[in-house]
Amino acid sequence: MLPPPLQPSHCTIPGVIVDIHTHIFPPEFVARRTRIARSEPAFAEMYADARAAMATAEDLLASMQQAGVDVSVACGFWWDDPALARDHAAYLVEVAAASDGRLLAFVPTPAPPPGAHGVGEVRETAPARFPETALPVLAHCSEGLGHDYPGKAGGLDAAALWAVLEAQPEARVVAAHLGAGFPFFALMPEVRATIEADRVIFDTAAAAYLYRRDDPAEVYRTLIALLGPRHLAWGSDFPLRPQALDRAEVAAALPAEAREAVLGGNAARFLRLHGHHEASPGGGA
Repeated sequence: MLPPPLQPSHCTIPGVIVDIHTHIFPPEFVARRTRIARSEPAFAEMYADARAAMATAEDLLASMQQAGVDVSVACGFWWDDPALARDHAAYLVEVAAASDGRLLAFVPTPAPPPGAHGVGEVRETAPARFPETALPVLAHCSEGLGHDYPGKAGGLDAAALWAVLEAQPEARVVAAHLGAGFPFFALMPEVRATIEADRVIFDTAAAAYLYRRDDPAEVYRTLIALLGPRHLAWGSDFPLRPQALDRAEVAAALPAEAREAVLGGNAARFLRLHGHHEASPGGGA
């Protein structure tokens, strides 16, 4: 069980490494992937091909040990079938409870069960359908322009994300995939105020596939110049990206003074984690 959350001003865990965006499935879902894909179009787009990696909690914990990750947010998939959502949520809560705080369950249902730390990965594009909860919500965000890729459809663009934040003043959102370009609007005073209120944080999941691979350091320099270093959090999108590889690439691209914050400190603050985790081997930036 996780201890009671701390207030944000006290949520500093020096040297902690937090992956704010990973995905795991119950083993039976992995075994049934072909059958599930027949009735779940969004799932089929990403996972119908047997070569598309699906991971269990055991896979994620092994990866964390190899990559020196202390805590991972383990997300579900935003199912059309309520029964799949319910079973997936139950699995996430169960494995998180058994992980001694190393896994945080972000469940794929707008009514999170006891033991959930958040909701996600939400794929609702209409603000009226976005979950209303006191827990943080990890939202799938995708750009309204540029190249296509599996899973791009069904994400919030920057305008939809802003509409959610405006419609739900208490919402706290982990905006996946760098928020579909939302950080570039941080130059607007009203957008800046919402970001500074710690209501939204932008994860780096799949950033290597979205923006320039020839100079990722420029991407992060630009983001930090716009946002400051407090509002960006590392997410690997495991198993899409190996945690060890993605962590190393992001660390190398970040300014040295921002590494500790982006690789864990910011997520620990935003998720209100208690400082009870010892750094794992290799846990430094």
